Amino acid sequence: MTKQTIFLGGTVGNNNWREGFIKTLGERGISQASFFNPVVEHWDREAQQNEEVAKEKASHLVFFITDPKKEGHPLFGYSLSEAVMALYDKPDRTVVVFDTRAIAGHALKEMNQTIRVLKKRFSKANIFEKLEDAGDWLAGQISQS
Repeated sequence: MTKQTIFLGGTVGNNNWREGFIKTLGERGISQASFFNPVVEHWDREAQQNEEVAKEKASHLVFFITDPKKEGHPLFGYSLSEAVMALYDKPDRTVVVFDTRAIAGHALKEMNQTIRVLKKRFSKANIFEKLEDAGDWLAGQISQS
């Protein structure tokens, strides 16, 4: 069996979604060692290079786009850009989750339009609106490997 590695990209800031996602999938038999969490205390060139290598080698790329829980920042644009690039470059192993529950106003309108356009353009892509659904899909993929 090939070693599975899951890159956890997407929203940063004060949103700690990665910890819960790792725990939930761990309860489904996916080893914590399978995950690459790019969030580090000190972001520098080495951390950025480690992230790029991890994205390239990962068996699965997860991008969770949601409220970063950071005042004045309803969304982080680069996370969205990374997700779209991954949908183009590695559509079969990319998972994108758009959780808009904590987003309001114009940012919500933009995000809803983004979701509609991406689902239309990538009709076979793994685009979800709940992290739990992405976890179900990913656990199924890992168990089949």
